[in-house]
Amino acid sequence: MNTQDRLRESDLLWFDWVVPTLRDRFPGEWRTEIGTDRDMKAGIDYTYTENGKELTVSARLWKSRPAQHFALRWKRTKYPEMPLEIDSRLHAIHNGGEISDLTMEGFLYSGKLWIAIIDTHRLYSAIDGLVPFLSEFTVENTGPKDLTIFKRASWDLFQDKEIERIILPLQNEPLSHR
Repeated sequence: MNTQDRLRESDLLWFDWVVPTLRDRFPGEWRTEIGTDRDMKAGIDYTYTENGKELTVSARLWKSRPAQHFALRWKRTKYPEMPLEIDSRLHAIHNGGEISDLTMEGFLYSGKLWIAIIDTHRLYSAIDGLVPFLSEFTVENTGPKDLTIFKRASWDLFQDKEIERIILPLQNEPLSHR
């Protein structure tokens, strides 16, 4: 599956499963930013608006067993010189650039949504200076010679109150965003 197909699938999963499941916690309006300048430059995937207040969200959604870390893109083997989200977020923090308000990492697993929510600035500030020491894993992009290397920001780096953890049965309802 190419990048555009993965992004499209991720967006569909978000609106088909995450938004309805989180409706009680986030009853406002969600808008996709995927593919826009905001996404490409600042990693903002969604804009959430409630009572006139806007929150920006960086999101990652996995169809797998839940993990207790935030997965952060570090390098891509096919384009090793290209800065990915760790570099761009730390650069934005150090230079007053735009980053999302929240980072949400979710898992669709066993009929439930498992999602962790953290302040994005806090997430990246916690790993600043630790990146070489964080454990990592890879995900294949276009083939075995094109891998994305993710760093794990363990929940152990944070106080319990800094991460909102939600586990809910999946809800699905037709949405009119399409």
